[in-house]
Amino acid sequence: MKKLLFATGNKGKIIEAEHILGIPLETVNIEIDEVQSMDLEYVAKRKAEAAFKILRKPVIIDDVGVFIEAWNGFPGPFAKFILDKLGNRRVLEILKSEKNRNVTVTSAVGYRDGKNTHVFLGEVQATLAHEERGTEGWGFDPIIIPLGQKLTYAEMGLLGKSKLSHRKKALEKFRKFLDSQKK
Repeated sequence: MKKLLFATGNKGKIIEAEHILGIPLETVNIEIDEVQSMDLEYVAKRKAEAAFKILRKPVIIDDVGVFIEAWNGFPGPFAKFILDKLGNRRVLEILKSEKNRNVTVTSAVGYRDGKNTHVFLGEVQATLAHEERGTEGWGFDPIIIPLGQKLTYAEMGLLGKSKLSHRKKALEKFRKFLDSQKK
């Protein structure tokens, strides 16, 4: 496959996606107005459609939701906003006395081919660490511990994370879709 456009300003997402997909991606850093909704799939669909409207070429986007059980699923798709305003340390401080540290991390990869919009979801059940750990990754990576693991995503590094992440699960579904279109 020739290069695929990936609308994101996050270099880490590009590196991770290229590693998982095994195809070259061309980064397109464009401003996209995001709809505000707790429905991550809806947000990703609208975001992919908005990116296509600007670029007029097939494009993928990636949106992530962090659904903290103790907060009734908040911040969900508003994870980036919470991270920007509070940061991991403040989130952990607020959750300090909370016993329920369960979280679901979901990646929604939206793809607009010009005719149709497809969304591929990948989900990982995890727990929140009690302190930031690790130096690799971005976002919530220093505080997310996937179930069955002892390390945070930030301690695993790109190779470790990309073997079991929410993004990997979504991108593998997307890759299978692309492969099915070649037939």
